[in-house]
Amino acid sequence: MTGHDRHRVLDTTTGPDTLRDIQRLLDEVWDANNVPETTRMYTDLAVSEISANIIEHSGDGKSVHLMMDVELLPDSVRITFTDDGRPAPVDLTRVAMPDEMSERGRGLAIAYRVLDELSYRRDHDGNHWTLVRRLAE
Repeated sequence: MTGHDRHRVLDTTTGPDTLRDIQRLLDEVWDANNVPETTRMYTDLAVSEISANIIEHSGDGKSVHLMMDVELLPDSVRITFTDDGRPAPVDLTRVAMPDEMSERGRGLAIAYRVLDELSYRRDHDGNHWTLVRRLAE
């Protein structure tokens, strides 16, 4: 395994192929490394929810610059998203599943439940989302 197999970066402008490109990058990391299936599944789910939220909400319908940094550590996978869109109006301490009749609003709650760490911060560079999932068997 080389360092490139354990650390990959996607630097893009959001558009119709962004979700596919994000999944392709994850698949490349999974294919090059021995990552437990549960970790892959939960990480894929959380990444798809967070990235879809960034694409849908961060640019108010316009493209944003998005960087995804995937790092496979000895005991976990760490993914950081950075985008230059508008601030996310989110308080992760209050994330909960919406009413069962709600048509929207489950993405953050799902990601929060399947990850070991989910954090968000905003600074002069934009929005920063950090997702961590332990390498469970």
